[in-house]
This record gives sequence, C-alpha cells and structure tokens, in this order.
Amino acid sequence: MGDMAGIINVANCYQSGIGAEKDKYKAFIYYQKSAEMGHVIGTNYVGHCYQNGIGVEKDEQKAFIYYQKSAEKGDSKGMNHLGDYLDGIGIEKDEHKAFIITKNP
Repeated sequence: MGDMAGIINVANCYQSGIGAEKDKYKAFIYYQKSAEMGHVIGTNYVGHCYQNGIGVEKDEQKAFIYYQKSAEKGDSKGMNHLGDYLDGIGIEKDEHKAFIITKNP
C-alpha cells in the first residue's frame, strides 16, 4: 500500500469503524506509516493520536513534535497546535514563542 491518501483513508476507517472493526491501534499504525512517507496530514494525525491517547499511550511531548513537523510542512492545523507553547502542553510554556509563531506562521 503506497498511496498516502489511501493509507490515511484506511487509518480513518479503523479509527471510526467504517467498513472494518474499530481498531485505534491499527489506525495509529497507518497514520504513522503515512507520516513516515512524508504526508503532512498523517503527521498531524500522529500528533493528535499522541495528544489524545488514540491507539498509543498519551504523550504530549511526542504530540508536540509531530505537530511541529506538520507545521514545518505548511499544515495550518499543525501551526495552530504550536500555539500550545502558550499553555505549556507538551513543551515548556513560552508565551513569547507562542506569540511569534501565531504572528508569523
């Protein structure tokens, strides 16, 4: 399975239980595979999984790292999550960095 959009769709199906038995771990694995292939949305989904403990142990630091990777690839959702600097979620609280990132995405 090499099509990144297809991999995301399979992950979404596992996460939602559409056409397959709901399996959050398998969803995470497919999101991770798409992220490893460079898919920006998959990268953001991996961050979401880590932040919320979907198919993987909750880890806000790893979530932040994946959100940062997606933001660096131009993903607006990833950029939005970098505002977590403001709240200190998964990263040391830094209001100045939050301001700079929000001002200059």
